Amino acid sequence: MAETKRHQGRFSRMNDRYAVGLSLIAAGSAVPLASNRPGWWMLWTGLIALMAALHLIQAARIAPNRQPRFLAQKWLFGAALLVPAYAMVQALPIAGVLPQILAPMRSGMEGLRGATLSVAPDASLIGALRVLGYILFLALVVEVATRRQRLTRIGRIVFIGITLQAIWALVALKLLNDFSFWGEKTSYQGAATGTFVNRNSLATFLGFGLVLGTVLVGRLADGPRMRMSRPQSLPERLGFEGGLILLGMLLILLALVATQSRLGLLASALGVATTFLLLRRRSGLPTRRLWAESGVILLIFAIGLAIFGANGVLQRLLFIEGDGGIRLDLYRQTLGMVALRPLTGFGFDAFGVAFEAFRSPPLNGRSFYDLAHNSYLGLWAEQGLIIGSIPPILLTIAGVISWRRLSDEQGFPSFAAGAIGVLVMGGVHSLGDFSLEVPANNFVFLLLVGLGIARKIQSESDDPAPVAAKPLQPVPSAATRTLVIELAPQPGAKGEDNRGPST
Repeated sequence: MAETKRHQGRFSRMNDRYAVGLSLIAAGSAVPLASNRPGWWMLWTGLIALMAALHLIQAARIAPNRQPRFLAQKWLFGAALLVPAYAMVQALPIAGVLPQILAPMRSGMEGLRGATLSVAPDASLIGALRVLGYILFLALVVEVATRRQRLTRIGRIVFIGITLQAIWALVALKLLNDFSFWGEKTSYQGAATGTFVNRNSLATFLGFGLVLGTVLVGRLADGPRMRMSRPQSLPERLGFEGGLILLGMLLILLALVATQSRLGLLASALGVATTFLLLRRRSGLPTRRLWAESGVILLIFAIGLAIFGANGVLQRLLFIEGDGGIRLDLYRQTLGMVALRPLTGFGFDAFGVAFEAFRSPPLNGRSFYDLAHNSYLGLWAEQGLIIGSIPPILLTIAGVISWRRLSDEQGFPSFAAGAIGVLVMGGVHSLGDFSLEVPANNFVFLLLVGLGIARKIQSESDDPAPVAAKPLQPVPSAATRTLVIELAPQPGAKGEDNRGPST
């Protein structure tokens, strides 16, 4: 028995270390150009692969008979592997042996003829490695997300990283004359970009921080409370840590407005409102009050927009019709690509090369469109309607799993609410941009989704059982007010947030 506990302790400490490493990757990958350059994301992919190999070896030594936890959702990860696998197939010289219904070319498309399904086979192969890195990253997150304390630690590290990004974005824009480490900005002058290149991508990164901050504040507000002779106010329940998180969220919101990203603001507001609504729903509030409080969240975004974005976002909102017309032309021509190759696609990460054969007026001939500015259309154009639909379908399933975790005794309801929030936010933003195609955003996104679908481990050492609830003693008179720790769950609350401390 003592030997078993010792092994469990070693396993828990090992997962603690890997959790910190994954958190630092998610937060730190935003620094070098959002890691949206092959050299940077290949570096992170190599590091993730090394971490996965070491975790597998160490886990086998400590617990030889233990199955990796991500295998509990092997069908989810197996389906995800179809995306990089097909990207590799697209890079193979097999176009000539396909049946006529899958013929990759149409007569007259001389500029796109070739032996491979992908018009840029090298890019497709490299892109497959990137997606494999994402899948490994998510598997590691599910592997280490087994304890409430560990999830909270992960959330704090990532939230601090996003807050520091927001502070730098504001300082670089307001105090350093729109400074950028990567040279003079050639676009998005006057808008906050931080260490990113694209303001919309930064807006998504910051929006994830707001959702995460909402989760962390919600855990503090609904966690174990001190029982006093009078009810505790919300500031008393949040304490010093809650105040710091709210301050960080304010800084993130200011930086978000400074990006002047219209879709980023909308998607972030919906993500935060969804998370807040789910967290409050768990506390047993009436539906009418839930909707009212969600409306307050959206109102705060609107006030922030009116006060701080008068010279930025509001001006861009006035010209949304003209910008939208250009996007609609881009989408229309991308649909033409999808119609030509609905099953095979033009190759993973090959949109820019293929689109040159389809681009026509009124799109500016001097511009280069390397992305579809709609992730769904981009996936269909690159990998066809079948394989290209796998990522959004799997993310929808992850949302369903997270919804079940809201009331699952073995889940982490607060983080499940955050996962649904970022899924809503990412799904909306992907309708009009490509933020989830940026590695730094993808790491944070997948981390939060992984925390939402994760489950507690049964091991007593790696997830200690909560202390048994004891009957509350009568509160002494006002003359001798004594604080009593209330270990019993609050009425209407579910899940991990109201359990007693671990042994």
